[in-house]
Amino acid sequence: MLRRNKIIGMILILVVILALAGCGSTAKEPEKQSEPVKIKIGSVGPLTGTSAQDGNAMKNATILAVELVNKAGGINGAQIEVIAEDDKSDPKEAAAVANKFAADKDVIAVIGHYNSSCTLAGAPIYNKAGIAEVSGGSSSPAVSAAGPCTFRTITTDAFQGRYVIGWAVKEEGFKKIAVVYENTDYGKGIQEVVKEEAGKNGASVVAEEAYIMGQTKDFSAMVTKIKKIQPDVIIIGGLYNEAALFAKQAKRSGLNTPMMGVDGLYTEPLIELGGDAVEGLRMIGFYHESNQNKETQDFINAYKAKFNEIPGTYAAYTFDATNVVLEALKKGAKDRKGVVDYLTTLKDFKGVTGNTSFDANGDCIKDPIKLIVKDGKFDFYK
Repeated sequence: MLRRNKIIGMILILVVILALAGCGSTAKEPEKQSEPVKIKIGSVGPLTGTSAQDGNAMKNATILAVELVNKAGGINGAQIEVIAEDDKSDPKEAAAVANKFAADKDVIAVIGHYNSSCTLAGAPIYNKAGIAEVSGGSSSPAVSAAGPCTFRTITTDAFQGRYVIGWAVKEEGFKKIAVVYENTDYGKGIQEVVKEEAGKNGASVVAEEAYIMGQTKDFSAMVTKIKKIQPDVIIIGGLYNEAALFAKQAKRSGLNTPMMGVDGLYTEPLIELGGDAVEGLRMIGFYHESNQNKETQDFINAYKAKFNEIPGTYAAYTFDATNVVLEALKKGAKDRKGVVDYLTTLKDFKGVTGNTSFDANGDCIKDPIKLIVKDGKFDFYK
C-alpha cells in the first residue's frame, strides 16, 4: 500500500513538472505580428487616351490626399491604400472597372470617373454594391438621376450652362449663339441647356455642330458654316483637345467670333495646344491658383512638391472628392454603407473648389468665377 502511494505521488509530481515546462515553452513562443490595418479606396479615370492628362492629374490628386492623411497617422490607426484603374474614357471599360471594385469587398469607396458616360455606365454596378462613387469630372445633367450612391464635387452642366448663357446674353449682349459640342453625354448636356436657356434669355441658337471626341481632327467644314452664319458668340461644349483644334482652325480661316465655355475648358493643355488661338476665350471655373485661401494654397504647394507641376481644375475637384470620403471615415464610417450615409448628409465641407454640400441627387452647387485666357494664362475676367 505504501509502495502504491509513492508511485501515485511520483506520477503527480511528474505531471506538475510537465505542466510547468509546457507553460514555460508557451511563454517563450514569439508573438505573431498582426498585419497593419488598411482601408482601400478605388481611383478610376482615363489614364490613357485623349483625356489622359486630366485623368492622371485626378489620380495624382487622390494619391496626394491619401498620402497627407497617412503621414498624419492614418485614420484611427488605419492606413489608406489607393487602387488605381484606367477606364480609357470608354463606358465598357468603366463598367468592367466598376465590377472589379464592387467585387473587392475591401474597397470602401471609389473616386472617379472623369467622363459622364463612364459614370453613367458604372453607376448601376456601384448602386447595386452599395459603394459610393464620388466624381470630380462628370458634369452631365443625366448623372443627377444615376442613383443614391453617385456623388460629384463638380457642378452640373445644367447649372454651368445657365450661368454661361446669362453671362453671354445679359452681360455681354450676345444674341446669336452657335454651339460646337462633342457627341457625348457631356457635350449633348451642354448643347441642350444652352439651347433651352438661350430662348429664355431672349437669344437664339443659330448653329449646332457636333464632333466625335478623340476622332474629329478636321473642323474646316464646321468653321466655314459658322463663318457664313456670323453668330455673336460660339459656346464650346467639349474638352481642351478639340477646343484647341477648333480655335486654331477658326483663327486660320479668319473666324474671330468670341468663344465661351464651361469649366471643361479650364485646364493648362488648352493653352499649350491652342496657343494664341485661344486668347480671349472666356469660361467659368471654381478654382484658381491665385486664390489665397488656405485650402487652395496648401493644396497647390503640396501638389507642386510631389508632382513638380501646378494642379489644374480637375485635380482640384478630385482632391475635394477624395477628402469628403476621407472625412466620412474620420467621422466614423466603417464600411460602404457608412460612407454613403455620411455623404448624403454632407454640408459645407470647406475644400479647394469651395464649400461642398450634396443635395438629394448627390449634386453640389457652388459659386463660379469668371475666367479668360489672357497673355497665355488663365486670369480673372474683369
